[in-house]
Amino acid sequence: MRELAHDLLSAEFWRSHLLAIGYIGIGMLVFVVFLAADFPYGQALTSMLAPLNLALTYTDHHARLPIGTELDGVRLSNTLMPGAPPLLDGANVTLAPALGSLLLGRPGIHLEAELYGGFVSLVLYRISHGVGVGMDASSLDLSRYDELVRMGVNARGFLSGRGSGSLPNLDPMLGSGQVHLKLTHFTLRVIRGLPTLRFGDLDGSAHVEGGVVTVDSLDAAGGDFTVSASGTIRLAADLPDSLIDLRVKLEPTPSGRRRLGPLFQMLPHPPGAQPYLVRGRLAAPQIS
Repeated sequence: MRELAHDLLSAEFWRSHLLAIGYIGIGMLVFVVFLAADFPYGQALTSMLAPLNLALTYTDHHARLPIGTELDGVRLSNTLMPGAPPLLDGANVTLAPALGSLLLGRPGIHLEAELYGGFVSLVLYRISHGVGVGMDASSLDLSRYDELVRMGVNARGFLSGRGSGSLPNLDPMLGSGQVHLKLTHFTLRVIRGLPTLRFGDLDGSAHVEGGVVTVDSLDAAGGDFTVSASGTIRLAADLPDSLIDLRVKLEPTPSGRRRLGPLFQMLPHPPGAQPYLVRGRLAAPQIS
């Protein structure tokens, strides 16, 4: 055994077997490339999205070297809301097998797309009776997402973040995961006719376990005010019925007091050291 280990570590062994090692390496590379070429990208992705009530269609597809495929005109829709606008429409998406999918035979898809002026990388993979996910997004321009406007949300800014999680049995109440998000130059107009709220740069992290989203931190600075918040959101089967319990501290800047003075007067107490308590249904929380 010692003699074998000594031979494998010797320079003479590698010089004398260099050609054979090269052939083996090339053979393995060709094997992986051909295996990847036959990988059912579209079928695997569609089968993972279907249990999440998401339907994916595309207008065309073609191979992308060295491995993978590119889908053109991708459209992603919610099957529970057939009349609603698509969640994604007209995007070009690159698909490749996720790490381990080819050799282990476990379906997994790595998805990349240039989207809303930014970039998204998403990994979907099978777990026992469910789906796992990993996400990385950079510089998504909120103003280019038309669905926010349709929902009555007038938001501007650039979103980046990363996260991971799992959804056993495709049940949100059993899901777990964590996410870290950043918004830069973020502004929000709540009601038409009222001043736009300038949050500046916002940084937040949260995790979910057992149907409860815990906001670990949420901080904003560089706008009309500084904000810090933490708390929980207990998820309900009908999302608007979820229960929110947050502590929010608000400190206006001098320019913020000038711009938003009338709005601050509508709050239960003046902004300052005393935090606001935001509680109740997600659709209509109470502020005290």
